[in-house]
Amino acid sequence: MAEQTQGTTGGLSVQGLPAWQLARRERIVLAALQLLQNQEYDRIQIRDVAQEAGVALGTLYRYFSSKEHLYAAVLLEWSALGRSRERRSKQGSAERHLRSRIRGVITAFERQPQFYKVQVLLQSSTDPNAKALLTEFAEAAQASLVEDFAPLGLDRAEDAATMMWAIIHSMLTQAIHHGVGMSEVYRIADGFIDLLADDLRRS
Repeated sequence: MAEQTQGTTGGLSVQGLPAWQLARRERIVLAALQLLQNQEYDRIQIRDVAQEAGVALGTLYRYFSSKEHLYAAVLLEWSALGRSRERRSKQGSAERHLRSRIRGVITAFERQPQFYKVQVLLQSSTDPNAKALLTEFAEAAQASLVEDFAPLGLDRAEDAATMMWAIIHSMLTQAIHHGVGMSEVYRIADGFIDLLADDLRRS
């Protein structure tokens, strides 16, 4: 079994881990998520996560090669929880669901902007493990949104999803880092959906 220490590029792969190790890894991720819910990323020390999870620091580094690797896993967990809640509440027309979905994404970042800041920060990570999980995060988010735009047909759904994410990220950056009101984020996102509303209703 490969072990991991701080500063290396390994980290135990989730593939093939026994149930007890998966449970321990999940406990670490949830502890890191809980810490991020209550404070900024820069204030969190990796030893704080280990303590919160009830594991030794060396044990944590067997699963995650760096703080960036760990928090890329946190982003995946956080987004998966959000999508699970959204699936349970899915109802109404395609347009109504899409508006609700986009408002939910924006609201999640509005309530906890530190998660958006981490997502942006990790874009510059040099840890290949963090980069791989961040790619997985982006692909899962894109696929979920393509599914929401599916009534437009696959090609248009993929284009619409790409444009929608670009709008959300651009506007959230303006709101979180440059003081633009969050109402503008909602307004611009709704305006984009307005452009496609007729096609969504006809589908």
